[in-house]
Amino acid sequence: MTGHPRNRFILLSIASYVVLGLLWILLSDHLLLLFADAGALTRLSTAKGVFFVIATAAVFFFLLRAVPPSDAMQRESLLSTLTLSIDRERRPHWFLYLFAVVITAAVMLLRLNIPVDFGVRPMLILFMLPIVLCALLGGLGPGLFATALTALVTDLAAKPHFHSAAASAYVQLQWASLVLNGIGVSLLSALLRQSLAKQEVNRRLLDAVVSGTTDAVFVKDEQGRYLLVNAAAAAFVGKPVQDILGRDDRELFDAASAQALISKDRDIMAAGAVQTAEERLMLPDGKAMVFLVTKGPMVDGDGRINGLFGISRDITERKRSELALKEAAVVFDSSYEGIMVVSPAGLITKVNAAFTRITGYRADEVVGRSPRLLSSGQHDAGFYREMWASVQEHGFWHGEIWNRRQSGELYPEQLSISVVRDEQGQVCHYVGIFSDISQLKAHEAELERIANFDPLTGLPNRRLLSDRLGQAIRHSARSGKSCAVCFLDLDGFKVINDQYGHAAGDQLLLGVTDNLKAVLRADDTLARLGGDEFVVLLVDVAGSEECAQILERLLAAIRQEVDLADAVVRASASIGVTLYPQDQADADTLLRHADQAMYLAKEAGKNRYQLFDPESDRKAQAHRRELELLQHALANGEFVLHYQPKVDLENGDIIGAEALIRWRHPVRGLLSPDAFLPLLHGSELEHAVDEWVINAALAQASAWHDAGLPMRVSVNVSAGYLLAPTFYPDLARALQRHANVPPAHLELEVLETAAIADMEQAVAIMQRCRRLGVHFALDDFGTGYSSLTYLRKLPVDTLKIDQSFVRDMLTDADDLGIVEGVIQLATVFERQVIAEGVETLQHGAALRRLGCRLVQGYGIARPLAADAFPHWCRQWQADAAWRALTEAS
Repeated sequence: MTGHPRNRFILLSIASYVVLGLLWILLSDHLLLLFADAGALTRLSTAKGVFFVIATAAVFFFLLRAVPPSDAMQRESLLSTLTLSIDRERRPHWFLYLFAVVITAAVMLLRLNIPVDFGVRPMLILFMLPIVLCALLGGLGPGLFATALTALVTDLAAKPHFHSAAASAYVQLQWASLVLNGIGVSLLSALLRQSLAKQEVNRRLLDAVVSGTTDAVFVKDEQGRYLLVNAAAAAFVGKPVQDILGRDDRELFDAASAQALISKDRDIMAAGAVQTAEERLMLPDGKAMVFLVTKGPMVDGDGRINGLFGISRDITERKRSELALKEAAVVFDSSYEGIMVVSPAGLITKVNAAFTRITGYRADEVVGRSPRLLSSGQHDAGFYREMWASVQEHGFWHGEIWNRRQSGELYPEQLSISVVRDEQGQVCHYVGIFSDISQLKAHEAELERIANFDPLTGLPNRRLLSDRLGQAIRHSARSGKSCAVCFLDLDGFKVINDQYGHAAGDQLLLGVTDNLKAVLRADDTLARLGGDEFVVLLVDVAGSEECAQILERLLAAIRQEVDLADAVVRASASIGVTLYPQDQADADTLLRHADQAMYLAKEAGKNRYQLFDPESDRKAQAHRRELELLQHALANGEFVLHYQPKVDLENGDIIGAEALIRWRHPVRGLLSPDAFLPLLHGSELEHAVDEWVINAALAQASAWHDAGLPMRVSVNVSAGYLLAPTFYPDLARALQRHANVPPAHLELEVLETAAIADMEQAVAIMQRCRRLGVHFALDDFGTGYSSLTYLRKLPVDTLKIDQSFVRDMLTDADDLGIVEGVIQLATVFERQVIAEGVETLQHGAALRRLGCRLVQGYGIARPLAADAFPHWCRQWQADAAWRALTEAS
C-alpha cells in the first residue's frame, strides 16, 4: 500500500506534521517555563495557540492541494510534490503575499506576548519561520517580501529602532543576520523551485512520450513482473493497465510465447546490453503479430541490474507490405516499359532497368533528382501545368511527350502518370510508365513527308499547300489583313535542263529554293507544285505596296547565281499574284488566278510579277515603273545635290552646308525630294541612292577644299541604309577615296525615328563611324519619341530643331516653348543645337535670344547649286546681315 505515490505522500505528510507539532509543543512549553507571571503565561499560551492554528491551517491547505492523484506513478519528494502542486494550481500571487502578512503578524503577536524586552532580546529566530514558509511555498518573491516585512515590523517594534545608532551592535547584528538569512533562504528556495520545475517538465515530457506513443513501452523487475506499462502495451494485450502490473508473461501469453519472452529477457539482462530484434507473439485473442522490440537492462545506483525495459513496435503490416513489395519488385524490374517513381516533393525515388535502357541514365544518376533532367525543352510551361492539373484532379494523365536521353538525343515517348495515395488520401508518390515511340514517330513522319512534301526540295506539295492556303484565308478573315498567292515559274528552265542535264536542273531547283527561303518570313509558305513551278503564300500583307516590295525581293533572290557542278548560272522567274480578300475566291480559284497572272508576266517580258487585280496591278506596275525610272536616273547621272548653308548668327561664320538631293527629270524638270524619295522607301534602290549621295557630297567637299574653301557637309542617311551591313564599309571606302577631306568635315544626319527604331544596332553602327572621325546629327528632333534615355545613349553631336516648330514659333506659343525646350535640352546634354526652317531674320533674332546661334533656312539662303555656293559665301560675308541681329539684341 505504501508503494503508491499517493499513499506515500499521505504518510510523509502525517509524519512531518507529527514531528513538527511535537517539536513546537516541546520548545514552546519550555519557553513558557521561563515566565512565572500567570497573566503573561496565559497570554503567551493563547498567542502560541493562535499561531499554531494559523500555521497548521496554512500548511494543511497546501498539503491537501498537493495530494497526488490515484493514478500517479512518479516518485517525488514531499517538498517537490508540495512545491510543484502550488505551481500547477497557479495560485494568485496576492494569496501568498497575504499569507506572508498573516504569518508574520502571528509571529509578531507571539513575540509581543513574551514578557522580554524586544529591544534587548528581540528573539529574531522566531521570525525565520514565516520567511522559510513563504520562501518554500511562494519562491523568491514571497520570500523576499516576508524578509522585508519581518525586517520592517521588527524594526518598528523595537525601542530603540534597530536601524538607529542607539541600538546595540549585538542586536543590529542579529537583525542584519535575519535579513541576510531571509534573502539567502529566498534565493535557495527559488533555485530549488527552478530545479524541481525542470524535473517536472522532463517528467511530463517523458510521460507524454510514453503515454502518447503508439509503441508498447514496459518495465519489468528481475523476476519478469511488469512494473510499468503504457496504454499502447495494454491495448496489445487486451487488458487494463492495473491488470498487467505485478504480473509476468506466463499470466498474459500462451506458454510457448511466454517461455520465449522470459528466455530472451534473461539473456539480455545477462549480457547487460541493449538489443533490438523482431519477436513474433500469439496474443490472447489468437492474433499473430510481429514486433520490432528494443530491450535493455535497468541498472540501480550501485550499478546492479535490477530489471529490464522494452519498447515494442507493431510491424505486422510492414512485414506484409515488404512481402508484397518483393513480389511487385519482380514485376517492376522485368517490365519492358520504363517505370519511374517520384516522391510528392518531385524527386525520383526509384527507376527500373527499362528506364536505364530507354534514357541512358543509371539509377544512381537520377535517384534524388528532379524528372526535369529529362526535359527536352520542346514543351512550354503551359503544357506541364495542364498535365499536372490533370494528375491532381483525376489522379491520372496519359499522352505523348518529348524527352531527352543522357546522350542529348530527343525522343518521343508514350507516358502515363498515376497518383498513389495512402489510407488518409495523402499522396505517397507518383508513378510514371513510358515507352519509347521513336520508331513509330519516324514511320509516321515518313508517311507525313511522302504525303505532304516534295521529295526533291523538301518543300510543301500541293496537298499541304491547299491546307495552308485554307488556314491563311481564315486568318485573313479574322485579322483583316491580306494574304497573297504568288504563282512562280522559272524562265528558261527547260533550256538549262537540256543543256546541263537533269541533275543540274535539280541542283538549280534546290539553289532557287534556298535563295527564296532566305528572303521569306517565318510565317510565309514556299511550296513546289512540280517541275519548275512554285507557289509562295504570303500572310499578313498590309497592302499591294508591301506585297510589291516582297515580290521585288523574290525576283532578286531568284536572280542570284547558283553554282552547278559544271557551271554557274542565273535564273529568273515570272510571278503571278492575287490578293485575298481583294480577290474574293476559294483556294483553288486563287491558285488559278495567280497562274493566269503568271502567264501575263511571261507575255510582258518575263522576270517580273503581275497582279491579278486590275486596280492593284495598275498601282503596282506604276510603282515598279517609277522604281525603274529612278534606277535609270541613278545610272544616267540625273541626280544632283544642292547645298543649303548653315551659319553662326553670333559671328557670321559659315559652319557647313547640308547636301539635298534633286532629280533633273528629262520631262518634268528639277524635282524636289518629296516627289520621288517616298518611292524609294524600303526598296533596294534606296541604299544605292544613299551611297551615291555620300560619295557625291564628299566629292564636292573635296573640290571645294582644293579650291581653298574647306567646308563641312552634312548628308541625310535613311534608316534602312544606316542599319544595313554594308553601310560602314561603304562609308570607309568613300572617306578613303576623298582623303583630302577630313572625316570630321562629314556629318551624317539621322532621323530621330530612324535611330530609335533599332536603338542598340544604331548606337553600335554610329559609334564605329565616329571612330572614323565622322559626326552625327539627330534630324527633325522633337517629331519622334524624344526620349531622354535615347538622347543620352545616341552618340550624336548635334540636335536639329525641326522646321515645323521653327516656322511658327513667332506666332505660336506652343511651338516657341518646344523650341526653347529643345535648346535647353541640348545644353543639358552638352550637344550643339541648330534650327532649320529659319524663314526670316526675325526668326534668327528670336532663336539667338533663346541661345541658338546655329541656323539654316530660306531666311539665310535657299539650297544652292554647287557652283553657286562659293559666290553666296562671299556675298554673305560682304552683306554681314547677321550684324543687324547682333546690334538689335
